[in-house]
Amino acid sequence: MADQPGLLREGFSRAWRYQRVLWFIFFINLALSHFAAGPIIHKLDGVTDHSLHAQRLSNMFDVGSFSALSSDPEVKLFEVAGASFSSGIVFFFVVLFLTGGILEAYRSGRKLTTREFFEACGSYFWRWVRLLIMMAIILIPVVTLASLVKKESFTLLDNAAHEKTGYLFFVVGMGVVGLLAMFVRLWFDMAQVRAVVEEETGMWRNAGRAFKLTTSNFGPLFWMYLRISVLGWLVFGAGLYIWAKMPPARFGWTILVLEIVVLCGFGVRVWQRACEMTWYQRKFLAPVAAPVPVAPPPNPLVTIAPPAEPAS
Repeated sequence: MADQPGLLREGFSRAWRYQRVLWFIFFINLALSHFAAGPIIHKLDGVTDHSLHAQRLSNMFDVGSFSALSSDPEVKLFEVAGASFSSGIVFFFVVLFLTGGILEAYRSGRKLTTREFFEACGSYFWRWVRLLIMMAIILIPVVTLASLVKKESFTLLDNAAHEKTGYLFFVVGMGVVGLLAMFVRLWFDMAQVRAVVEEETGMWRNAGRAFKLTTSNFGPLFWMYLRISVLGWLVFGAGLYIWAKMPPARFGWTILVLEIVVLCGFGVRVWQRACEMTWYQRKFLAPVAAPVPVAPPPNPLVTIAPPAEPAS
């Protein structure tokens, strides 16, 4: 499996040089999360007041208390979940809008001005919407396959002679679904990269060329994507482990740990996008040749001595 030397390092360098967009995304997420939690907090205020449940949820996160409240039919905690869902949709489209500016910054290899960044965001946004619709259509059979795998695995768990048959079928089937989903994501990631580098406007044509590109280079692209993803999952697992081991009374510290995990998750994603841009530019854009030194023209002011006359 061929790999370009220093690809991850150069991608990380590009993402680091333009890290302000990572902090921008993080604080947008933090603000939207605050607004999304508002209706649930208001709902809990009206139910718990100064009870023991309130102390267990404000001074610590007690799973038992939260589970009891969420399952209480009189509380109806999740009837205000629409606000959280709406905030998630808003955040998704905000990130989709910012993607054009992010990729343009990684393509140019320099820090864009605020005007240049948002001009790129607006220029590519409707192209991303068209690609998103195409990706949603492509993902329908993948989601259908995942549903069939889940249904068949439950059937095998109930009816198969060997007790592990259904479990193994579920693991293998979901592994195949995961590979297909990763392929689709890489495919449309590369479609976005091509649109920025090649200034493509026809997204159907662009998606077709990106499909050929992804299928013919799936090995190196998958290996690049997988290594960064595994690192992200390791950070995620470590963060959850620390969160689970911290005393419940350290509520502020647990929030800090989880926010660091969220920030690292965003960092992993922008690192992947920077590596995709670096990979495409290395593979398909010819490096600029070094200028050939040219000898300076002769100086016309230099006096050329006449040839000496032969001695008589």
